[in-house]
Amino acid sequence: MNSRRDLFDLLVLANCTFILSGAITTLTLTPGDTPLEGNAFGRLMLSISYLAVGVVLLPYRHEAFIICRRNWTLLALIVLAFASCLWAETPEFTFRRCIAVAGTTLFGIALAVRLSLQQQLRLLSVMFRVIAVLSLACIILLPSYGISDSLESEWRGVFGYKNAFGSIMAISSLVEWQLPTSSWQSKLLNRAALLLSVYLLIRANSITPLLAFAGAVVLVELYKCVTLRLRIPLYATAIATLLVSAVIFVLIAPRSDAFAAMLGRSSDLTGRTEIWRWVVSFIQERPLLGYGYSGFWSASAESGSIERAIGRHMYSHNGYLETFLTMGAVGFLLAVRCIVGGMKRAYQWSTGDSSQSSLWPLAFLLFFLLYNLGECTIFLQDLQWGICVAIIAATDAALFAPPVERQDEIYLNSGEKIV
Repeated sequence: MNSRRDLFDLLVLANCTFILSGAITTLTLTPGDTPLEGNAFGRLMLSISYLAVGVVLLPYRHEAFIICRRNWTLLALIVLAFASCLWAETPEFTFRRCIAVAGTTLFGIALAVRLSLQQQLRLLSVMFRVIAVLSLACIILLPSYGISDSLESEWRGVFGYKNAFGSIMAISSLVEWQLPTSSWQSKLLNRAALLLSVYLLIRANSITPLLAFAGAVVLVELYKCVTLRLRIPLYATAIATLLVSAVIFVLIAPRSDAFAAMLGRSSDLTGRTEIWRWVVSFIQERPLLGYGYSGFWSASAESGSIERAIGRHMYSHNGYLETFLTMGAVGFLLAVRCIVGGMKRAYQWSTGDSSQSSLWPLAFLLFFLLYNLGECTIFLQDLQWGICVAIIAATDAALFAPPVERQDEIYLNSGEKIV
């Protein structure tokens, strides 16, 4: 391969990873905005990034086409999103959001085509370490930007709000936890990065990513111990886990106020339960196709009634409800089919791949599923969705036999190689 071409591809993917993380760019946006429609600079940067991703995939268009064919639900979701412009109340806004999510999906496909799962981990690790260091520097040197003005003084780093910062630090912690190390220097750096990411995650005081990260760690470690080591069937492990979770829920439910207070939250999950009641009521009005992709919260009369009742700009705070609200039962079932198929592949990958990163796909998808119980990243212009697409595509054993090893490599940094 051409080493210059490899370097160009790597820089494009790294740049797109940084932009989709929302680092720095979200400091200039208002709540609810994304870089695509937030300001002209953000739109320009994303447009260039998505075009560059297209250039990266051009020599691999055959492989990209096969991935789309074998993951037809991704293509169907994009087609449905664009079609929803016909019934959305703000078709131009919906169309821009469709372009954004199509570009993010394309980025995920490019990651799968150009990098193995271990190489994806290394790329993500480098980018998240940069973001963590920049955030820490911002918090120390520019506290007016790095720390929010709330009474709790939550840390937000180089992000516009704490939830975005917490989300990225949770994924960073997950990446460092699963990152293979080959020398004592890389192991030391890995442990330092893990500690920093977890510390920043805790100081962000964002409960959803913290609980999603903790839940993913517990479930993966349980799977490693019970299923992979003790050889207890997965279905038995799953049933036992569900039963224990049900018992814990029954014990906690009567004491929900006290438990929420321990976490520094109200029993209504910071207003989420009220939002969910509103969202469910409006889902029932358009259950089949929804209000149009990202079209409900932009300018609809229904969203206005919710915002007047809540008193501030809102969104569903649940990825599953958000998908059902904007794309109806059709879009919801397509998204579920896509993610469940990815979970099946991740499980098969964990049993067939002997590399150190064999559990990364399962760990991330578990985090993704848990995170979307309290936030929205399913089929959105978000780095989480790009990584999700990359994992779903890269764990297809028919295309990428585990473990994936490639001959042509370039150095990402000292001691670590990547295509």
